[in-house]
Amino acid sequence: QNPPPLKQACVGPYLLEMPQHLFYSQMGAEFDGSFGLVLQYPGLQPFAPGERMNLKLDVSMRTVAFDYWYIDRIELRQAMRNAYIPIWGDPADPSRTLEGRIAGEPVYGLLPYYADLPSIRAYKARQGIRADARVMDADRHQDWFITRDAAGEVDRLIRCTSREVGGTGVVFRDGLMYRDRGTPYSECTHQFMLPEHSTLVRITYVRIGLKDWQQIEDKARALFFDHLVLPEQRP
Repeated sequence: QNPPPLKQACVGPYLLEMPQHLFYSQMGAEFDGSFGLVLQYPGLQPFAPGERMNLKLDVSMRTVAFDYWYIDRIELRQAMRNAYIPIWGDPADPSRTLEGRIAGEPVYGLLPYYADLPSIRAYKARQGIRADARVMDADRHQDWFITRDAAGEVDRLIRCTSREVGGTGVVFRDGLMYRDRGTPYSECTHQFMLPEHSTLVRITYVRIGLKDWQQIEDKARALFFDHLVLPEQRP
């Protein structure tokens, strides 16, 4: 339909109402109430109604996916900490902590902590894992990018496929992004908080989009606040 019908979804006690083609399925929330929202990179515009039916590789790859999680069982900042401070497994694993990584110079306004692949492989070898095991490959590991608030707490974490994986995995034609099947594909998972709404936001997108993280995050905020029913004043 044009315009697309409005559909409702909840983030905890907060009700959102938006056009159905913004939903991951382009039909609205799932039967259990869960939902995700999507835009397409690089323009961050909505997909046309029906464009995500029989989801093609190129459409999937250019998808920027937004998920909103209402946190009520633990404190929101603790939920954020759990993403970079191991609460299970071996804290000596250099892939699990900021301290086990290689700190770099700021990039795009973010503080990078690159995967220390030699240390990771040495750790895995001590666990008895073979050198040719899949977990030893660079594309199984991530570089982390963070920002900190005034108190020194991590308030944003972006985890991307390791820089050791060459190429972007994409090509551009006529302003649209397509999968480059000749190079590996890299992506990012971007996490931040909406503190006044006790909500954790997670976004996934192709790694080439890291340079546009602020614009993508602004869109995530707008998708939430612009579609709140009887919205409160923005923080």
